[in-house]
Amino acid sequence: MKAKIKYLFLGLLSVTLASCNSAGYGGYGGYYNPKGNNSNTPAGYTQEQEFDYRSDVVESPFVEVSEENKTSNVSLTSSSFSYSIVRQAINERSLYNAKYNARIEEMLNYFSYGYVNDTDDALVTKLELDTCPWNNEHYLASVVVKAKPAITENVKNNIVILVDKSGSMSSVFGLVKKSLHTLVDNLGNDDVVSIVSYASTGKIECEGLTGKQKNKLNSVVDGLESRGSTYGEDGIEKAYRIAYKYFINGGNNRVVLLTDGDFNVGKVSGTELTDLIKQKAADGVYLTCCGYRSNNNNTLYTLADNGNGNAYYIDDELEAVKVFEEELGKSLFVVAKDAKCQVEFSNAVTSYRLLGYETRQMSNEEFEDNKKDAGEIMSDHTTVALYELELKNENPEGFFFKTTLRYKDPETQANKEVVNTKASLGVSRRGDFDFAGYVAEYVLTLTDSKYKGDSSFAHLLERMNDEYVSDKYRDDFKSMVSKTQQLDN
Repeated sequence: MKAKIKYLFLGLLSVTLASCNSAGYGGYGGYYNPKGNNSNTPAGYTQEQEFDYRSDVVESPFVEVSEENKTSNVSLTSSSFSYSIVRQAINERSLYNAKYNARIEEMLNYFSYGYVNDTDDALVTKLELDTCPWNNEHYLASVVVKAKPAITENVKNNIVILVDKSGSMSSVFGLVKKSLHTLVDNLGNDDVVSIVSYASTGKIECEGLTGKQKNKLNSVVDGLESRGSTYGEDGIEKAYRIAYKYFINGGNNRVVLLTDGDFNVGKVSGTELTDLIKQKAADGVYLTCCGYRSNNNNTLYTLADNGNGNAYYIDDELEAVKVFEEELGKSLFVVAKDAKCQVEFSNAVTSYRLLGYETRQMSNEEFEDNKKDAGEIMSDHTTVALYELELKNENPEGFFFKTTLRYKDPETQANKEVVNTKASLGVSRRGDFDFAGYVAEYVLTLTDSKYKGDSSFAHLLERMNDEYVSDKYRDDFKSMVSKTQQLDN
């Protein structure tokens, strides 16, 4: 893809672990490493060791539908951070790390689906309902939230690439350079690009170049070397200063940070960095964070709600291409702010259970509050929420469930609401519905969920062989399922 990068993803950085437990609904449930932040869980680590796996996540139970308990509310997200962490863990033969970091909603977010939003609304829902594949006495409801493609033909980009080149990055610096070359090669001619690095100190490598100067930009990337300590504060301050210097009114002004999340010199106060990033975002400069095989995944996640966007975990070249070529160019421009969804179940449903979203659920009062922070949804993105249902009646007089979307227009800040109902059994996109079920079944099996029913890796692989719509990312998932089965034997 050589098209102009019209939309850049948003993300957020934190350098503190102390605030992990205070992430807002617009952020992301922390990925807590029970061994601390200074070492990876070793390959082959087993649950018999003295750590309480997934202690931060309590699976949602079945809820009986009644007048008091008929709604489920979630803050939506475009984040897919979990998937590449799980993939890396499986490739390193660590079932423990894979189990500990699996989040159903983020695993679902990783993939593209064929749903289309051809309305004037930034977000619409597509509702599906069919038999649950791991419990044939239950049903699986799919709430698909589809964002419209953004029209940004006249939007210009001011990009400051902020590269952590400290010594801790040495093992991944080749992958960092591959990512940067991919980004540079896909710049539009009018994009304004600067590169700032930091190690023992911050350094402006180049500033104010355009996308036409790809050779010069690639030469700067080639000259970067990994060594020294991690003075992140100095790099951040220099990057924002350059972003303001070349600020484009009405344009996309972004600092794109590539790091392993390890800051050991400079500001370490979460409050100071929160205030800094909030102020820069309010001024119109956003911070995107790409973590490279980070030990500090909770560091990359903690303050994501303050940046109103996504963090990305880059574990291999496939992921680098996905993020810096395919997604940067088409789908990561915010079209809906503070996006949340309410699902209301009718009396035709006996009980329901939400799969995933454990750290993103909201009360009815919070859903009704238009000032409540929630998630950001990117252009053309597909967000999926799955519910397992027990039904009283397969032919309701009214509807099985109704969805209400609430979000803000990012430009006007006007509040929007979109309502949809599901009144009959049926699936419009069988391949996509089934694949979402595959992903959910994988996580239920991997984490040994008490709700997994007939789930197993063998059952899942058999289903995928029977009827399977493939692309390179879905094929990658199928390979990961097979590797996980081998590790689990």
